[in-house]
Parts: sequence; C-alpha cells; structure tokens
Amino acid sequence: MDHGPDRALVYQILAHAESFPWTMQDVGLLGLRLDDRREHRLHIWDPSRCVGAPPVHDHPFDFVSHIIVGEMVNTRYMEDEAGIEYRRIRYSATDEDVRAADTVRLSATAKTYSEDASYGQLAHELHDSRQLPGTVTIIRMTFKDVSALTVCRLDDTAWVSGKSRPATPEEVKQFAAQALGWFR
Repeated sequence: MDHGPDRALVYQILAHAESFPWTMQDVGLLGLRLDDRREHRLHIWDPSRCVGAPPVHDHPFDFVSHIIVGEMVNTRYMEDEAGIEYRRIRYSATDEDVRAADTVRLSATAKTYSEDASYGQLAHELHDSRQLPGTVTIIRMTFKDVSALTVCRLDDTAWVSGKSRPATPEEVKQFAAQALGWFR
C-alpha cells in the first residue's frame, strides 16, 4: 500500500465502509461525500447494478476523476451529422420531471484509464463511463450554474433517475468487498 495518501485513505474507508453514510445511484455507483462542501466524493462502481445501458449524459459540475484502483473506459460524445442517432432528453436541473425530447447524432471517442490515472470533463460535455467491478475513483467537482441537463439513449428505454438514495447495508458490504479485492 505504498501508493500514496489517497489509496491509503480509501483502503481505510473501505475496511470500515459500514460506518459511513453511502448513497446509491442506478448507474451502478456507490458514493460517499468526503467533505462538507460537496467538492470531493468517493465512488465505487459495479456495472452489473446499472439499470440499462450506461447513459450518455452531462453534469451540473466540471470534474476531475482520479482512479484509485480498477479500470474504466470514459467515452466522450460530440454532435456529428455523420454520427449515430440518439434520443436526447433535456431536463430541468431543479426538477427532473420537467423533460423535453428530440434526437441528436453523436460520434464517440473512448479512452481507458487505470490505477493512478486522472481525467477531467466540463459540465456540458457528454460522456458515458464503463468500469470493471469494484473500480474506485475520487472525483473533485466544481458546481456550475446549469439550468438543464442532458441524457442521450439509443432507444426509448424508461426514464432512470439520476438522483441518489441512501445505500442499504447489503449494498455497502457488496461494493466494499469488490473494491477491497483490488487491494490484494
């Protein structure tokens, strides 16, 4: 465990994961705020828990994500007339039930990141990410004044909320066990 303070801190959190107030999102993400300013958050990923395919989406914040353990593929999407057609849903940042839909053509560029790598994105940039089970990241967020957010899908799948909910003790136990497997 000579991989720096982030890795040592994460290991200690995971070893005592049940002691912390984790949240769960339906993209297969267990999250833990690391500060009161909502600037830093610890993420544990399990793609088998994602409801449907990972959505192409943007954020209400710019961010930098640092991979502590594991591996992920981040795919960025740009509007492109020669790209693949997606169903684009735009919704209110303050009320996700206020939505409008149209179509957009997007092209994609994927990049793989593994342990100790970092990448950043601006709030308005569309992306999706796919992780190996138990991948752990620390994200640093800079919130922006965003009035609308975007989700793009290849089909008419049902709306999946981006909001988090309290994680169950069993979810915390399972995610932490997967993540701790990367430390062996």
